[in-house]
Amino acid sequence: MPHVTALTMREFEAAVARNPWLILPVGATEEHGPHLPVGTDTLQAERIAAAVAERTGALVAAPIPYGLCRTTRRFPGTVSISYETVERLALEVLQGFAAHGLRRFLVFSGHAGEAHMVALRQAALRLVEGDGGLTILTCCTSDFLRPILAEHGIARDGHAGAAETSLMLTLEPEAVRGEPPQASRPDFPPFQALPHPERLFPSGLMGDASRASAALGERLFAFVVDRLVELLARAEAAG
Repeated sequence: MPHVTALTMREFEAAVARNPWLILPVGATEEHGPHLPVGTDTLQAERIAAAVAERTGALVAAPIPYGLCRTTRRFPGTVSISYETVERLALEVLQGFAAHGLRRFLVFSGHAGEAHMVALRQAALRLVEGDGGLTILTCCTSDFLRPILAEHGIARDGHAGAAETSLMLTLEPEAVRGEPPQASRPDFPPFQALPHPERLFPSGLMGDASRASAALGERLFAFVVDRLVELLARAEAAG
């Protein structure tokens, strides 16, 4: 699996000639309750990207470890950047790689914040509007989790809950601290702008992390990787 940062310029040039796909992992520096590290989203995006690259031959870029974290921004350890910065950063990184001949991109985010994802998709849209020869897929881990969670009877799972904790138990078990906190399912008032959303979930958790297991994490990881490999193949076949 060629990681861009490990290649010389000639090795990079040869890798692009072999396979014009590049995966850009995007994460966040964001609280994940008292039991998971603030780098959870970035680590998951990197590991999933690496697994997809192993099966497809795609290049993997260095991750973007910051994102837009509106709901969790006041928790210790969260560093949130603006919508404009997320969009601009993704845009310029992709532009830089496109200038060297890469034509197909998967922007894969471990962070699923709504505005964060809109910013990434807006960057992709701006690029393809300017160059119709580019293919850019933009998605996040949580886009694929529901079928497996439903099989396990897990509903309303969210931030730092059963899915993310399970993935960490699989990918980096030593990073999971202690017993999972009590389940938390905050009831956000519809359509209302909240200056302090963190007051509705002081544990930093949305879901029930006690339902997590390494076995569930393995299933989720494999399922997400399989779906992404299929997406790349479908996009490539479509030209």
